[in-house]
Amino acid sequence: MTGVTPYTINFASIQTDIRDIKGPLSFPSRTGFYLSVIAAIIVVLLIIKVAYLIKNKIAQKNAKLKTPHEIAYEALEALSKKGYIKEEKFKEYFTELSFIVRNYLENRFNLRAPEMTTQEFLLKVKDDSLLSNEHKRLLKEFLSCSDLVKFAKYGPSEKEVDSSFESAKKLIDETKEEEKKTNKIKNEL
Repeated sequence: MTGVTPYTINFASIQTDIRDIKGPLSFPSRTGFYLSVIAAIIVVLLIIKVAYLIKNKIAQKNAKLKTPHEIAYEALEALSKKGYIKEEKFKEYFTELSFIVRNYLENRFNLRAPEMTTQEFLLKVKDDSLLSNEHKRLLKEFLSCSDLVKFAKYGPSEKEVDSSFESAKKLIDETKEEEKKTNKIKNEL
């Protein structure tokens, strides 16, 4: 023999079918889960927003519960800080002062003062028992002076300006609601 050692070789037959390649692995669908999470977040945010709006609305409602005289005092304070008198803008000053008093009377006594002329308003108040005769006289003097400045270009003296401001303040002071009634109304709301 020639010194050759026989070896056996095993091989796969080419006669068998070749299998197709495997497709990509599929992961379980999480789309539904993600949509649920997003919907839950949106609902929570909406609840927070609604709660915030309700809280603010209640706070605004409580802030708006100022009495007519409190509103008028604040407006008088703001008017005195505007400097109309120093700049000699008497028409603007008396227009605002008259507006403050008329709004006060409307809010306090439900009189449509801002919508009426001075004469119409004084005629309405004349027959009304809401104001005392002293208050009616004070109101007539105040509104007459205001009209002179606003419409007749009357230049009031410093004394007349101070007197008008004090008349407005006095009218508000003497006709303001009693605190007991005001607190009762606030508590009912």
